[in-house]
Amino acid sequence: MVWYDTIIINNTNCVGIIKEVYSMNTKNNQRFKDTEIRMQSVMLELMKYMEFEKITVKKICEKAQVNRSTFYAHFIDIYDMLDKMEQTLREELLLSYQNGNEESYVFSEHSFLLFLEHIKKHKYFYKVNLQTRKSFPLKQGYEKLWDIIEPRCKEVGIFDKEDILYYFINFQAGFTMTLKHWVDTDCKISEKQLAEIIKNCVPNILIKRN
Repeated sequence: MVWYDTIIINNTNCVGIIKEVYSMNTKNNQRFKDTEIRMQSVMLELMKYMEFEKITVKKICEKAQVNRSTFYAHFIDIYDMLDKMEQTLREELLLSYQNGNEESYVFSEHSFLLFLEHIKKHKYFYKVNLQTRKSFPLKQGYEKLWDIIEPRCKEVGIFDKEDILYYFINFQAGFTMTLKHWVDTDCKISEKQLAEIIKNCVPNILIKRN
């Protein structure tokens, strides 16, 4: 065996090791993700019959059948868990809009209906989540809303960013508090009824009418 044969053999071994490590990491990543989803599912289940303040890391771990170190490998604390759950649900919501048509991205009854169906599906989570909505504007996750409101305002001659921000806050705060009341009253009225009410409350300059 000459020196270059040794190099080829060693390189082949290295490639094999790298592939094996990559395969293990992929499996571990999937297992990590599956564990996180399981803990989040437990959290959603606990929210159905327990006050949020009484939900503990210990209770989540017991129900999800994981130890505390596993929980803290995924989340800083329960509030961090809520933030990550919100991100997951936001992605789910965006998928429902992408499956619709262009009308779904504007202030139409159809758009509000999609949103309300999502909120009702996860009402126990949003009942807790909306309790923290006390100051506006909410920035994270609302970039698309700003991208819609800003050009609508400019179409009717409103160009000052501070003025546009007030339209943004007005809609966002009113919409958020409406959702809070809806989930606090166990979504008493139907999604369709509430979608029509919200549409009628939105300033004319923001609604794309047929």
